This record gives sequence, C-alpha cells and structure tokens, in this order.
Amino acid sequence: MLASPAMAQDAAARDAVPGVQDDTPATSDIVVTGQRRAQRESIAAKREAFAVVDAISADDIGKLPDHNTAAALRRIPGVSVQEDQGEPRFPVLRGLQSTYNRTTVDGAIVSAVDEGGRTVPLDIVPSVMAGRVEVIKTVTPENDANAIGGVINIKTRSAFDAGRPFFNALASYGVYEQHGGVRHDQPSLRAAFAAGRTFGAADEWGLVIGGSYEQLDYDIPQVESAAPSIREYTAAGVPVDSGSGRGNGIQVPTQVRLFWYNNSKKRYGGNAKLEYRVGDGFHWELSGIYAKTQDDEERIEFRTEPLGNVSNQTPTTGSFARGRNIVQLNQPITNREIVVARTGFDWKAGERWAVDGDAIYSQGRLYTPNVSVEFRTRDAQGANYAFTYDTSGFYPLFIPANYAANRDPANFYLQQQRDAAVRSFEKSGQLRLNAAYDDGDALKLKVGGVARTTRRNFANRQVNYTAGNGFTYTLAEVDTAGPSALIRDRYRLTPRIDVAQAMAFFDANRSRFVTSVSPPTGDYRLREDVYAGYVQGSYRIGTLTLLAGLRYERTEVESQAARTLRGVLSPVENGGGYGNWLPGVHLRWDIMPDVVFRAAYTNTIGRPDYASLAASENLSFDGSQPTLSRGNPDLRPRKSRGVDGSLEWYPRDGVVSIGLFSKDISDEIFTLTGVETLDVGRGPESVIVTTPRNANDATIRGVELNVQQALTFLPGALSGLSVAANATFLDTHFTFLTSAGPRVTGLFLQPDTTANATLFYQRGKFEGRVSWNYIGGFLETINDTIPNADQYWKDRSTFDANISYRLTPRFTIYAEGQNLSDAGRRELTGPGRTYLQESAEYGRTFWIGVTASF
Repeated sequence: MLASPAMAQDAAARDAVPGVQDDTPATSDIVVTGQRRAQRESIAAKREAFAVVDAISADDIGKLPDHNTAAALRRIPGVSVQEDQGEPRFPVLRGLQSTYNRTTVDGAIVSAVDEGGRTVPLDIVPSVMAGRVEVIKTVTPENDANAIGGVINIKTRSAFDAGRPFFNALASYGVYEQHGGVRHDQPSLRAAFAAGRTFGAADEWGLVIGGSYEQLDYDIPQVESAAPSIREYTAAGVPVDSGSGRGNGIQVPTQVRLFWYNNSKKRYGGNAKLEYRVGDGFHWELSGIYAKTQDDEERIEFRTEPLGNVSNQTPTTGSFARGRNIVQLNQPITNREIVVARTGFDWKAGERWAVDGDAIYSQGRLYTPNVSVEFRTRDAQGANYAFTYDTSGFYPLFIPANYAANRDPANFYLQQQRDAAVRSFEKSGQLRLNAAYDDGDALKLKVGGVARTTRRNFANRQVNYTAGNGFTYTLAEVDTAGPSALIRDRYRLTPRIDVAQAMAFFDANRSRFVTSVSPPTGDYRLREDVYAGYVQGSYRIGTLTLLAGLRYERTEVESQAARTLRGVLSPVENGGGYGNWLPGVHLRWDIMPDVVFRAAYTNTIGRPDYASLAASENLSFDGSQPTLSRGNPDLRPRKSRGVDGSLEWYPRDGVVSIGLFSKDISDEIFTLTGVETLDVGRGPESVIVTTPRNANDATIRGVELNVQQALTFLPGALSGLSVAANATFLDTHFTFLTSAGPRVTGLFLQPDTTANATLFYQRGKFEGRVSWNYIGGFLETINDTIPNADQYWKDRSTFDANISYRLTPRFTIYAEGQNLSDAGRRELTGPGRTYLQESAEYGRTFWIGVTASF
C-alpha cells in the first residue's frame, strides 16, 4: 500500500520517523519527502528490528524505487534477482534461490504460482501496492523455518499510521526502445491508487483500499545455442562431446537459434484492509490481496544446425556438407494469479500477558495455454543446406552455401502443430496462535504453534497434429517476412510463420491432420501438512539482550502421479514425513546510542519443490528444443546451520554497517542436466533431461557492506545530496555426485558479487536519482556428463535514473529511464566460460508520469 504523503513542508514532517534523530533546522530548504523520506524509514526499520533486517520503503507518493517489486529488492545487501523475459522476477537471498525463501504479505503466506516450485515471482505483486518490503535474514524460532536465505515480507499500509484521511494516485506512460517489430504495438502504461481513513465515534475503525493496473509491450531479440551448446570433432571430422579425449579441442556451436520475442503483459492488483482498535489493548484486522499477471508472448524462431561430419576445419572455421533448418512459432499466454486473505488479532490480556493469532487462506493459480507450429527442412535434402561456420567472434556465423534454398519457404515441411496447456493450482490454509509474557523489565517469553495444509494439483495437456498421408503442408502456405532489424547487427530472422494464416489454414484443413494426444505423465497431486511449535525467551542486561529458543516442525507429504513404466502408463503414489528440531540463539548489544552489534545462530530447512517430489515426467518445449523433467520422490529437505554477525553505526540520517555470515548446508538440492535420445512424438531426437538430486554438501561464506547517508551537513545546495551503496561478496562451495563422479562448483544460481549504488538529490520541489546495480556471473545449469556444457550467466551492470518536480503540494510530475546502459543478458558455456550459450537484448525504457496526494 502506498505510504502517506508528507503534506506540510515543515519540521514536523521531518520528524515523522520514530527512533531517527533529525536536527535539521526548521528554516532549512531540505524537506523530508520522496526517496530521502523512504531511505530514512528503511534505516529506522533496520535499526529497531531485533534480528538482521533490511528494508526498502515507498516514498511519500507511494512509489518504491522500481516499478517491479523484485527489482526494488536488488537495492538490499545480500539480495540478487534472477531475470526472466527481461524483468527481475525471482529473488535470491544470500546464495539461496527463491523457492527456498518464505514470501509473505503482512505476515501471511503466499501460495506459489510456479509450475513445480514454491516460488513466488515478485513481479506479480505491483510495487505500488507495497508500503515497505522487508528482508529478514536471521529468522528467530517464531518464524517459519522454511527460510534458509530468509523471509521476504511485503507490508501494506494501515489507516492508523496515516493519522488522517489520505488518497494517493499515480499514472504513467512508457516507451520501450524495442517495440512494434514482431506483432502489435500496444501502449505501455500504468495507473494505481490508494485511499484510507479512520472512522467511528473514537476513530476505532480503519480502512485502506488500493488498486493498480499495468500494461507493457516490448520486443526481445535473442541468439543462442541450445544445450549442449558446443562440441568438438575428431581428426576424421566425427562429432564428439566438448572435452572428450577423442576431440581436437576446437569448439564448434551445435546450432545457431535466432529468436524474436514480443511480450505483452498486463498486471492487475487490488487490496483492502479493515481494522478495529480499542486503545492499546485490542486490535483486529481483516485484509485481502488479489494480483494477476498475464504474459502474452509470441516467439518466432529460425534455427540452423549441422548434420554429419565437419571438413576443412581451422581453429575458427569449417564446413558442413549437410545441414538442417527449423522455423517455429510459439504463442504461450502465461496467467498467474494469487489470492491472500487474512484475519488476525492481538490482545493485551493483562499487564504482562499478550495473545495474538491469525487465520490465513492463500491460493496460487497458473494457466498457460500455448499454440506452436514447427516446420523443418528434410534431412534427405540436407546437401541443399550446406554451410560454413566462422567463430572468430563471440557471435558465431553460419554462412549458407545457397542462401536462396536455405530460406525458401517451400523447402520447409510441417513437423508438428501442438496445442498445449499447463495448469497448476495451489491452495493453503494456516492457523497460528502465540502467547507472550513480558515482566516489564528484562524478561520476555513467547510460545506458539502453527498448523498449515497445502494442496497442489498440476496438469499438462498436449495434443499434437501432423500431416496425414498424401497431405503436403509447407511453410510457403503460411509464411511472412520476419522483423527487418538485424539481431546483433548480423542475423536476419526470415522467413517466419504468419499467425493468422497458420490458424486459418489449420481450420480449413482440419480433417487432413493426424491427431495424437500425449499421455498425462506430467500430472500430479500433492498434499503437504506442516505442524510446528516453538518456545523462545529473551533477557536484557543493561544494553545487552539475548534471545534463545527451539522450534520443531513436522512435515507429512503424500503425492499421486503417473509415469510410463515398461511402456505402460501407471499410477505412482508416494508418501512420507520428517521432523526437524531447530534451535536458535540471537544477541543484540547496543554498544552506544548509535552503535548496534547483532549476532545469531540459526537452524533452518528448505523443503523440496512440489514437482520434484512427485514421481512424474513433464515434457516441455523451449522453442523447438524438448525438455523432459523427471521428479524424484526420494529427495530430502536441505538443512542449514547459519552464523551471522553485524556491526551497525547510525549517524544522523544514515547507517554504516558490515555483516558477516556463514551457512553450512547438508542435502543441498540441485538439478542435474543430461541429454538423451528419445522419441517425444516426432521421432528419435536429442532431449534435455533434468532430474533433481540431493548433493553432498554446500557452504556459503559472505560479507555484506552497506552505507546510506543524507549529506545534510554539506553547505548550501549540496546539502540536498544523499548516497546509498552496498556490496555483498560470497565464497560458495558446492559438492555433488554425477555419473562421472563427484564435482565441486560454486553454488547454483548465486553470483559471488552483487553491488548497488545510488545518488539522490533533493532540493525544494526537485528530486533526482541515479542508480547502478551490478550482479556478478553465476552458475545456471549443471550438465551430468559434460562439464564443458555447464552454463553460466555473465556479470551485468545496469543504470537507472529518475527525476521529479512537485508542481503543487498535491501534484508531482516525474520521468524515469531504465537500463540506460542498454545491458543485455549473456549466458556463457564451454572451456573458460567464453562461448555463447544465449544472448538477449532488452533495450532502454523511458517513463513519464504524474502523482497526486491528498
């Protein structure tokens, strides 16, 4: 929910944040609004928390520093964000991917909207709905234990915090640098509002409502080579795996895949909170949130790959006498929807006793229909598609011997048309009850329990259509030219499939196609019940407070799935359970009024993804590349022991901190990737097969550096400056067993270095901000048998900027520029991580908007 506005430009507005001293003179031009106010509130949240907590707060017009909630989290030390389709989506906390971190809204659990994991992609929650986003890095025994990295909590607004009726609204219009080249060109825009007030005879009731809408439309050009991305050849020119003892050491791309994506996204959101308070003794609330994202994609692909042996080979060139070309169209429409409802209370039952509890219902729904059409040249005519290659640059070139034949639509024959749909529905219910005792001096005790049940249903339907006997269907029937722009100034994607023509042709010739239905081997149903109880106590001696406690969690899991066993589709049922005793010790020492030391010893767990536990086989397609994901019911939860320490200094309007942490993880879970030759409905072909497994162990050692400071002590106009910067450095080790023996790498999906820096300026009615974000390279995919085929993301830096001007006390105009450095995504593979696996270009984005605060 949007933060309340700072209405009057006076000293009272500057003292709005408790616990943070502000001795700026009332006559100063510096007023605490915008991102300076948000920075101050984030510092206050960190300072007042008992555990290690970092936060990002909305400014006085209800804006986080980014459109996307996941993108805003990049500003926090120890947090990196995995991108998808050009947008930050999946947060990674201190080396642990998002599926093993708890995501909550006002403390309420959020059901996952992923095909198989516990992941909550945070782009589904509009940033304008968040008053503050907190990251709790050292969970206490009262917190959910499924949080090895930590807990991400999105706090919405309370009417009682504002102290007066309020209304905030914003509207903006955006322009993507890459748009309109693939299909329709819809405007990019967003609008949001929030309103709240207290009412009743004694203002004992409070109500907040809010809503948002966002529409985005942009194109992404991409070039890649599917896994394994490179191979070698023997002295006789025969293909072998990269790194094979029979190979000649010259790395050659296995293919070149050209993509143009169009992403048309729509996001809707609404939330409400009704509260009732009787003095300080009783508080009740009823809240709900609804959010939906629809991602309508059109992916067009042109793919070239060699057939047979190589000849005339040099270190960077060679020739193939035969080749194959593929043209494909994919139109997935990914619909994600979450619903969270919560009612809770806290009651001061006496002078020293307090009771609180809540009931929560949450559901997450995923529905992805996808229509795909694929045409291929015939291998029997492979000599018509001979080519030479050139790998002297990072981006390889495949140069056809006969360009006209290579791109002639009449030479491409229907391989398959497919109607597919993925559905996932998860619902959770949870009850919590806690009782606390406070002696009013030094001792605090707390006990509580939780019961939660989760149901997950998943279904994957695929209907395939191929040309019947005597029916010749070529791309010439439905082709059109591809986008005119070159990908990376060197690749042209043409021809392509015309969507309208392809659908019309199919409808007109429906009886001439042969239909086959894929067996439902990817379907599963799963139930997970969790029961937990804890006891914790803290004792304060002067400026030192020690908290210790113990949590026990019992997990029961049942699943039903289907798998092909010896050629027969058979039901498979699995069940089991495990219990975990999880002690924790935390310490806070207020060394001086502005210096705080914290330390913690924690034990947490990471439950396996739902799809990983079910004995199912799920077939999906990335363009024309099939991927088969197999479950593993024998997976064990990962377990972590962590030690944290932080030293924090809070000068006026600032914080300087250093944090050290260490985690030892047993039964780490990773996904092993291999390539098998299977028939998935189109004849024998190379299929990427992924299977989750437990690793031997993993360790994370890290340091977090953080500084935020308003430079109000500078003279004159310079006093409007503020700076914020942080960096996290990790040393990770990951040991796991492959079919070729044990291997040691860095931790999966975690960069060794992340950093952020922001320079703010605020003076009178003007505010400006320039931000830099850096994410180091990291391991993405582990290949079972070919270490050279492991895939890594390259490091990436992005710059963003924002300026705003307050026209009146009520209205502000602003402009934003995102990814001003025009940084794309690079994925690397091969010896030295120097060869192309994937490259995507996102371009820059510009927004202009207006906000209103009443």
